[in-house]
Amino acid sequence: MKPLLAIAAALLLALTASAQPGAVRLLDYRLAEAPSDATRFRLLRQAHLDALAAGTTVSYRGTDTLRLAIPPGAEPIPVGQHNDFDNAVFLVRNNAADLFLFQLAPPMQPVAAPIGDSALSAAIDLGDYRSIPALSQGRWLLQVIDSTPWVNQRADHSYGHYRRELIRADRGLSPDRPAMPYGGTVARPRLLGRPIGADTAFLFAHITLLRHPASTHKTFLLNLENQYSATLAAVTVATPQSGMTDDRIIRIYHCASVTLDSLTLLGTYSRTDHSGYGLLMDNCRDTRVQHLNARSAWGIFGTNNMHTTTLSHCNFDRFDIHCYGRDVTFLHCTQSDSYNQFSSVVGTIAFDSCTFTNFTPILIESSYNAYPHFVLLMHDCRWHLTRRRSTLINAGRHDTLAPSRPELQTKCLPDIFIDGLTLSGPPLLRPRLVHYGGAVAPLPLGGISQIVILRIGPRGLLRPPFTLSDKRVPLAQPVNLFATDPAGRPLRAKKLTSL
Repeated sequence: MKPLLAIAAALLLALTASAQPGAVRLLDYRLAEAPSDATRFRLLRQAHLDALAAGTTVSYRGTDTLRLAIPPGAEPIPVGQHNDFDNAVFLVRNNAADLFLFQLAPPMQPVAAPIGDSALSAAIDLGDYRSIPALSQGRWLLQVIDSTPWVNQRADHSYGHYRRELIRADRGLSPDRPAMPYGGTVARPRLLGRPIGADTAFLFAHITLLRHPASTHKTFLLNLENQYSATLAAVTVATPQSGMTDDRIIRIYHCASVTLDSLTLLGTYSRTDHSGYGLLMDNCRDTRVQHLNARSAWGIFGTNNMHTTTLSHCNFDRFDIHCYGRDVTFLHCTQSDSYNQFSSVVGTIAFDSCTFTNFTPILIESSYNAYPHFVLLMHDCRWHLTRRRSTLINAGRHDTLAPSRPELQTKCLPDIFIDGLTLSGPPLLRPRLVHYGGAVAPLPLGGISQIVILRIGPRGLLRPPFTLSDKRVPLAQPVNLFATDPAGRPLRAKKLTSL
């Protein structure tokens, strides 16, 4: 009987497999014979539309380089959950309009919550949504939007900032908590959401985009929104010299469990004085970036509302959270000729075995006037100082204007814990712990209570080993300072009342 059962099982598997639609073969669309690059774009888009209609994927097997031109009135090519481009190269000329080449952006809908603001705030803090009927069953990806501005208006800009959280919920319960509490505040949260099935993983892999030097408009690679799990792997984008700016090569909004693996971004449409990002991200949770190799005149990252981000084995210029986030970790990263920019970030910012050259590890973006407390951790890092950049924390100007949110009334500096920091640089140049780029509020600074710097060196290079600050600012509480040389011998120990 057992052989018969095995044969029956094999036949059943074969019938199941035969019932599933096969991949749409791109070779069947005869792109190589297209009369123009614009026609080739239309054929490519049609292949993806056909694959979506059939519930299958597009096979790029046998495809090498595709020369495309963006035609007038073009729309992004829609993609499904699984996209392996089999190392295809796209050479794209765009003289029509700025456009994302590929896109997956299913909408989120308002979720009716028949409870008041305070009850919903408590539910968000506890991760318990069972009192909301729509969320008590099934799996959901939720977006929490605080209708009360986090920052009314950013200095020197015409806009403020609203905080958002991304939450995963299963039958009304969630392991996710907000970056900062909603309960007991002036928050007015509302919910957007979409149900998610068991198989929601998104893959976008093995693709190269070459932006044509004759382009007069920008071709962005991917717009991705509202995904529960997403992986981008083995992606290369090359951008020629151009006068264009305001780039966003890859845009990832409202996504959880995002992995970016082996991305190479060779430049962006930007200038040192005008923005243009390689990775534009907003409201993402649990983001892992590994083996990123990227450089840009402005900076590779532009993000907001990021919760738990890890960057490992990367070589790139700048990471930022413009406003609102929690917990960032850098592992074995190399950064140079720029700074990491943060505003209204809480939790920890940690660097482990990282190397900085002509680089400011922490710049607090003061234009949002939001300085909550966080903890700065460094372990076994190397810092090559230059006369231009020799500050650990650039604390901005600490605007004298009082923040509008009660949670932000106290302007804070981080606690600092360093275990192992090897210094190099010009003779007599000492690192500075804190630099202020402008006016400082007269009120005492809060948050900070400890500065511990162990194994700073090399021994004998700097006496004293660092300066504290370029301005004297009173502290809300005494701060314990302790530092040792590489051998563990004390260099400085005192209690500070100002910094």
